[in-house]
Amino acid sequence: MSEVLPYTFGGIKKIPASQARFMILPVPYEGTVSFRTGTKFGPEAVIFSSRYMELYDEETDTEPWENGIITLPVITQEVDSAGKMMKKIQKTVGKLLKDNKFVFAIGGEHSISFPIVLEYRKKYPDLKVLHFDAHADLRKEYEGSKFSHASVMRRISEIGCEIFSFGIRSLSKEEADALPEIRNVHINFAYKCRNQDLIKMAASLPDGNYYISIDIDCFDPSVVPDTGTPEPGGFTWYEVTGFLKDFVATHNVVAADLVELAPSNHYCPGSFLAAKLIYKTIAYVCTSQSKS
Repeated sequence: MSEVLPYTFGGIKKIPASQARFMILPVPYEGTVSFRTGTKFGPEAVIFSSRYMELYDEETDTEPWENGIITLPVITQEVDSAGKMMKKIQKTVGKLLKDNKFVFAIGGEHSISFPIVLEYRKKYPDLKVLHFDAHADLRKEYEGSKFSHASVMRRISEIGCEIFSFGIRSLSKEEADALPEIRNVHINFAYKCRNQDLIKMAASLPDGNYYISIDIDCFDPSVVPDTGTPEPGGFTWYEVTGFLKDFVATHNVVAADLVELAPSNHYCPGSFLAAKLIYKTIAYVCTSQSKS
Protein backbone atom coordinates (compact mmCIF):
# COMPACT_ATOMS: atom_id res chain seq x y z
CA MET A 1 0.00 0.00 0.00
CA SER A 2 1.45 3.37 -1.04
CA GLU A 3 2.02 6.09 1.54
CA VAL A 4 -0.78 8.65 1.87
CA LEU A 5 0.72 12.04 1.05
CA PRO A 6 0.07 14.91 3.46
CA TYR A 7 -2.33 17.49 2.05
CA THR A 8 0.36 20.15 1.89
CA PHE A 9 2.27 21.85 -0.89
CA GLY A 10 4.58 19.22 -2.36
CA GLY A 11 3.20 16.64 0.06
CA ILE A 12 5.91 17.91 2.40
CA LYS A 13 5.66 16.76 6.00
CA LYS A 14 4.72 19.46 8.46
CA ILE A 15 7.50 21.11 10.44
CA PRO A 16 7.44 23.84 13.10
CA ALA A 17 6.97 27.29 11.61
CA SER A 18 10.22 28.40 13.23
CA GLN A 19 12.11 25.96 10.98
CA ALA A 20 10.51 27.16 7.73
CA ARG A 21 11.71 29.92 5.45
CA PHE A 22 8.91 29.69 2.87
CA MET A 23 5.21 30.01 3.65
CA ILE A 24 2.69 28.80 1.08
CA LEU A 25 -0.41 30.92 1.69
CA PRO A 26 -3.63 29.73 -0.04
CA VAL A 27 -6.05 32.61 -0.69
CA PRO A 28 -9.06 31.23 -2.62
CA TYR A 29 -10.67 34.66 -2.95
CA GLU A 30 -13.02 35.29 -5.86
CA GLY A 31 -15.04 38.46 -5.43
CA THR A 32 -14.61 40.55 -8.59
CA VAL A 33 -14.06 38.04 -11.40
CA SER A 34 -15.53 39.45 -14.61
CA PHE A 35 -15.43 36.56 -17.09
CA ARG A 36 -14.97 32.87 -16.35
CA THR A 37 -15.20 32.02 -12.65
CA GLY A 38 -13.27 29.33 -10.81
CA THR A 39 -10.16 31.04 -9.40
CA LYS A 40 -11.41 30.20 -5.91
CA PHE A 41 -10.54 26.58 -6.72
CA GLY A 42 -7.01 27.49 -7.81
CA PRO A 43 -5.14 27.08 -4.50
CA GLU A 44 -6.75 23.71 -3.78
CA ALA A 45 -5.93 22.37 -7.25
CA VAL A 46 -2.33 23.64 -7.09
CA ILE A 47 -1.71 22.07 -3.69
CA PHE A 48 -3.36 18.83 -4.77
CA SER A 49 -1.23 18.60 -7.92
CA SER A 50 1.96 19.66 -6.16
CA ARG A 51 1.87 16.48 -4.08
CA TYR A 52 2.90 14.53 -7.17
CA MET A 53 5.93 16.63 -8.12
CA GLU A 54 9.43 15.32 -7.73
CA LEU A 55 11.02 17.37 -4.96
CA TYR A 56 14.46 17.24 -6.57
CA ASP A 57 15.04 20.08 -9.05
CA GLU A 58 17.33 18.92 -11.82
CA GLU A 59 18.13 22.41 -13.11
CA THR A 60 19.56 23.71 -9.83
CA ASP A 61 20.62 20.27 -8.54
CA THR A 62 18.83 21.03 -5.25
CA GLU A 63 15.95 19.88 -3.10
CA PRO A 64 14.30 23.20 -2.19
CA TRP A 65 12.03 21.64 0.45
CA GLU A 66 15.10 21.23 2.64
CA ASN A 67 15.07 25.01 3.20
CA GLY A 68 11.74 24.65 5.00
CA ILE A 69 8.39 24.98 3.27
CA ILE A 70 5.10 24.87 5.13
CA THR A 71 1.53 25.25 3.94
CA LEU A 72 -0.55 27.69 5.94
CA PRO A 73 -4.31 27.48 6.60
CA VAL A 74 -6.56 28.91 3.91
CA ILE A 75 -7.60 32.55 4.30
CA THR A 76 -11.37 32.21 4.10
CA GLN A 77 -13.32 34.63 1.96
CA GLU A 78 -15.10 37.68 3.34
CA VAL A 79 -18.18 37.51 1.14
CA ASP A 80 -19.72 40.87 1.94
CA SER A 81 -16.77 43.19 1.38
CA ALA A 82 -13.67 43.24 -0.82
CA GLY A 83 -12.20 45.83 1.54
CA LYS A 84 -12.56 43.51 4.54
CA MET A 85 -10.90 40.73 2.57
CA MET A 86 -7.95 42.95 1.72
CA LYS A 87 -7.48 43.85 5.40
CA LYS A 88 -7.73 40.20 6.40
CA ILE A 89 -4.97 39.23 3.96
CA GLN A 90 -2.79 42.15 5.04
CA LYS A 91 -3.15 41.27 8.73
CA THR A 92 -2.17 37.64 8.09
CA VAL A 93 0.89 38.63 6.07
CA GLY A 94 1.90 41.20 8.67
CA LYS A 95 2.25 38.47 11.30
CA LEU A 96 4.43 36.40 8.96
CA LEU A 97 6.67 39.35 8.15
CA LYS A 98 7.49 39.80 11.82
CA ASP A 99 9.21 36.43 11.60
CA ASN A 100 10.99 37.31 8.32
CA LYS A 101 9.13 34.70 6.29
CA PHE A 102 9.05 34.49 2.50
CA VAL A 103 5.35 34.37 1.65
CA PHE A 104 4.32 32.69 -1.59
CA ALA A 105 0.59 33.26 -1.96
CA ILE A 106 -1.63 31.19 -4.23
CA GLY A 107 -4.80 32.85 -5.52
CA GLY A 108 -7.61 33.28 -6.15
CA GLU A 109 -8.01 36.38 -8.18
CA HIS A 110 -5.28 38.95 -8.74
CA SER A 111 -6.69 41.47 -6.27
CA ILE A 112 -5.01 39.52 -3.43
CA SER A 113 -1.61 40.91 -4.46
CA PHE A 114 -2.36 44.44 -3.27
CA PRO A 115 -2.64 43.82 0.50
CA ILE A 116 0.43 41.57 0.45
CA VAL A 117 2.53 44.18 -1.35
CA LEU A 118 1.14 46.87 0.94
CA GLU A 119 2.38 44.99 4.00
CA TYR A 120 5.77 44.09 2.51
CA ARG A 121 6.39 47.70 1.55
CA LYS A 122 6.32 48.62 5.23
CA LYS A 123 9.40 46.44 5.72
CA TYR A 124 10.99 47.25 2.35
CA PRO A 125 10.33 50.92 1.46
CA ASP A 126 12.11 50.49 -1.89
CA LEU A 127 9.92 47.50 -2.84
CA LYS A 128 9.44 46.99 -6.57
CA VAL A 129 7.10 44.59 -8.36
CA LEU A 130 7.94 42.22 -11.20
CA HIS A 131 4.59 41.53 -12.83
CA PHE A 132 3.81 38.79 -15.37
CA ASP A 133 0.35 39.12 -16.89
CA ALA A 134 -1.72 39.25 -20.05
CA HIS A 135 -3.55 42.29 -18.69
CA ALA A 136 -2.33 45.68 -17.48
CA ASP A 137 -4.70 45.73 -14.46
CA LEU A 138 -4.45 49.52 -14.31
CA ARG A 139 -8.10 50.62 -14.25
CA LYS A 140 -9.02 53.18 -11.59
CA GLU A 141 -11.85 50.81 -10.69
CA TYR A 142 -13.87 48.14 -12.43
CA GLU A 143 -17.56 47.30 -12.09
CA GLY A 144 -17.77 49.60 -9.09
CA SER A 145 -14.84 48.14 -7.14
CA LYS A 146 -11.48 49.79 -6.56
CA PHE A 147 -10.25 46.41 -5.31
CA SER A 148 -11.07 44.66 -8.59
CA HIS A 149 -8.60 42.23 -10.12
CA ALA A 150 -8.57 44.68 -13.04
CA SER A 151 -7.29 47.47 -10.79
CA VAL A 152 -4.66 45.71 -8.71
CA MET A 153 -1.58 47.22 -10.36
CA ARG A 154 -3.17 50.68 -10.23
CA ARG A 155 -3.58 50.29 -6.45
CA ILE A 156 0.02 49.10 -6.10
CA SER A 157 1.31 51.99 -8.19
CA GLU A 158 -0.54 54.44 -5.92
CA ILE A 159 1.43 53.35 -2.85
CA GLY A 160 4.66 54.24 -4.66
CA CYS A 161 5.96 50.87 -5.85
CA GLU A 162 7.74 50.78 -9.17
CA ILE A 163 6.17 48.09 -11.38
CA PHE A 164 7.76 46.24 -14.28
CA SER A 165 5.09 44.40 -16.27
CA PHE A 166 5.86 41.73 -18.88
CA GLY A 167 3.63 39.93 -21.37
CA ILE A 168 0.85 42.51 -21.46
CA ARG A 169 -1.39 42.09 -24.48
CA SER A 170 -4.77 43.36 -23.31
CA LEU A 171 -5.73 46.75 -21.85
CA SER A 172 -8.51 49.28 -22.17
CA LYS A 173 -8.29 52.67 -23.90
CA GLU A 174 -8.62 54.23 -20.44
CA GLU A 175 -5.53 52.36 -19.25
CA ALA A 176 -3.57 53.17 -22.40
CA ASP A 177 -4.37 56.88 -22.07
CA ALA A 178 -3.33 56.86 -18.40
CA LEU A 179 0.07 55.23 -18.97
CA PRO A 180 2.02 58.48 -19.56
CA GLU A 181 0.76 59.78 -16.20
CA ILE A 182 1.55 56.62 -14.21
CA ARG A 183 5.29 57.09 -14.29
CA ASN A 184 6.18 54.24 -11.94
CA VAL A 185 4.63 51.57 -14.19
CA HIS A 186 6.76 50.20 -17.03
CA ILE A 187 4.84 48.08 -19.54
CA ASN A 188 6.63 45.54 -21.72
CA PHE A 189 4.00 44.50 -24.24
CA ALA A 190 4.01 40.89 -25.39
CA TYR A 191 4.44 41.77 -29.05
CA LYS A 192 7.60 43.72 -28.21
CA CYS A 193 8.96 40.93 -26.00
CA ARG A 194 8.79 38.50 -28.94
CA ASN A 195 11.92 39.84 -30.60
CA GLN A 196 13.83 40.67 -27.42
CA ASP A 197 16.27 38.71 -25.32
CA LEU A 198 14.15 38.19 -22.20
CA ILE A 199 17.13 37.10 -20.13
CA LYS A 200 18.93 40.38 -20.86
CA MET A 201 15.74 42.26 -20.02
CA ALA A 202 15.59 40.46 -16.67
CA ALA A 203 19.16 41.34 -15.78
CA SER A 204 18.69 44.98 -16.83
CA LEU A 205 15.99 45.79 -14.28
CA PRO A 206 17.15 48.11 -11.47
CA ASP A 207 18.47 46.75 -8.20
CA GLY A 208 16.36 46.58 -5.07
CA ASN A 209 13.93 44.39 -3.20
CA TYR A 210 11.28 42.75 -5.38
CA TYR A 211 7.89 41.14 -5.09
CA ILE A 212 7.01 38.82 -7.98
CA SER A 213 3.39 38.57 -9.08
CA ILE A 214 2.58 35.91 -11.67
CA ASP A 215 -0.84 35.91 -13.26
CA ILE A 216 -1.10 32.49 -14.88
CA ASP A 217 -2.62 34.07 -18.00
CA CYS A 218 0.83 35.43 -18.84
CA PHE A 219 1.25 32.02 -20.46
CA ASP A 220 -0.16 31.37 -23.88
CA PRO A 221 -3.55 29.56 -23.74
CA SER A 222 -1.93 26.65 -25.58
CA VAL A 223 0.21 26.21 -22.46
CA VAL A 224 -2.36 27.10 -19.77
CA PRO A 225 -5.97 27.28 -20.97
CA ASP A 226 -7.29 27.12 -17.39
CA THR A 227 -7.67 30.79 -16.55
CA GLY A 228 -10.51 33.27 -16.42
CA THR A 229 -9.54 35.47 -19.36
CA PRO A 230 -7.08 33.67 -21.67
CA GLU A 231 -5.34 35.86 -24.25
CA PRO A 232 -3.47 34.61 -27.33
CA GLY A 233 0.20 35.46 -27.78
CA GLY A 234 1.52 34.60 -24.33
CA PHE A 235 4.75 33.17 -22.98
CA THR A 236 5.98 29.58 -22.97
CA TRP A 237 7.31 27.67 -19.97
CA TYR A 238 10.99 28.22 -20.75
CA GLU A 239 10.51 31.92 -21.49
CA VAL A 240 9.06 32.49 -18.02
CA THR A 241 11.43 30.20 -16.12
CA GLY A 242 14.46 31.50 -18.03
CA PHE A 243 13.49 35.06 -17.13
CA LEU A 244 12.90 34.15 -13.50
CA LYS A 245 16.17 32.25 -13.17
CA ASP A 246 18.28 35.17 -14.34
CA PHE A 247 16.20 37.77 -12.54
CA VAL A 248 16.37 36.01 -9.18
CA ALA A 249 20.12 35.49 -9.61
CA THR A 250 20.68 39.25 -9.82
CA HIS A 251 17.90 40.73 -7.65
CA ASN A 252 16.65 40.26 -4.10
CA VAL A 253 13.19 38.66 -4.15
CA VAL A 254 11.34 38.85 -0.82
CA ALA A 255 7.90 37.40 -1.63
CA ALA A 256 5.72 36.25 -4.52
CA ASP A 257 2.31 35.13 -5.63
CA LEU A 258 0.70 33.09 -8.39
CA VAL A 259 -2.91 33.92 -9.22
CA GLU A 260 -5.85 33.50 -11.61
CA LEU A 261 -5.71 29.75 -12.21
CA ALA A 262 -9.30 28.63 -12.85
CA PRO A 263 -8.83 24.84 -12.94
CA SER A 264 -11.16 22.62 -14.92
CA ASN A 265 -10.40 19.94 -12.32
CA HIS A 266 -7.73 18.98 -9.79
CA TYR A 267 -5.82 17.01 -12.41
CA CYS A 268 -5.65 19.69 -15.12
CA PRO A 269 -2.22 20.40 -16.64
CA GLY A 270 -2.49 24.05 -15.59
CA SER A 271 -2.60 23.19 -11.89
CA PHE A 272 0.50 21.02 -12.18
CA LEU A 273 2.34 23.71 -14.15
CA ALA A 274 1.44 26.29 -11.50
CA ALA A 275 2.71 24.03 -8.72
CA LYS A 276 5.92 23.34 -10.60
CA LEU A 277 6.46 27.05 -11.28
CA ILE A 278 6.08 27.91 -7.60
CA TYR A 279 8.56 25.21 -6.61
CA LYS A 280 10.95 26.21 -9.42
CA THR A 281 10.88 29.84 -8.27
CA ILE A 282 11.65 28.74 -4.70
CA ALA A 283 14.56 26.72 -6.09
CA TYR A 284 15.94 29.80 -7.85
CA VAL A 285 15.59 31.90 -4.68
CA CYS A 286 17.36 29.29 -2.55
CA THR A 287 20.17 28.91 -5.09
CA SER A 288 20.63 32.67 -5.32
CA GLN A 289 20.69 33.12 -1.54
CA SER A 290 23.22 30.31 -1.08
CA LYS A 291 25.63 32.17 -3.37
CA SER A 292 25.22 35.56 -1.69
